[in-house]
Amino acid sequence: MSPRSSAPPPEPPAPAVHRVAAVQLRAPGGPLAARAYWPVPGGTIGAPALLVLLPGDGSGADGLDRLDALCRGVCAHVGVVVLSVTHRSQPPGAPGAAIEDSTAAVRWAADHAAQLGADPGRLLVAGTGAGGPLASAVARRARDDGWPEITRQVSVRRDSTERMLHDLARSLRSALGTR
Repeated sequence: MSPRSSAPPPEPPAPAVHRVAAVQLRAPGGPLAARAYWPVPGGTIGAPALLVLLPGDGSGADGLDRLDALCRGVCAHVGVVVLSVTHRSQPPGAPGAAIEDSTAAVRWAADHAAQLGADPGRLLVAGTGAGGPLASAVARRARDDGWPEITRQVSVRRDSTERMLHDLARSLRSALGTR
């Protein structure tokens, strides 16, 4: 009999992306940390769509690190530019700061899509876990304000990275009309 190891299984290698960069966004409540992921060139005709990913916990760089594998996977497998964004912490039941920050992040993304090498006409918003209701709130606000135009809003339940990647990739491919 061999002894059982209590070490977790090794993580699979991260999917290949062209580039990853830290970005700082201006927002009314102060700067927001973000991370941008670019797909390997040649995977799409024209500029890729831009996905703004909103985490449920909004916990700064730590939250960006936790979503890194998901962001890399979506970027590589769907061929979109991904902008993963943090937001200020909030007391339970008072999502005002998170909605304000998330709205500012999506507006920043709409304003800077071309500079990020993405198609400004294909803006996607997604949220993981508690970020799903944030993504919905931001999409409603954009619709009510008439800007920015959001191609699709997606909520992904907090689950394993592999399951979230599968669900998010399927929804985004459907929104973009790709397989």
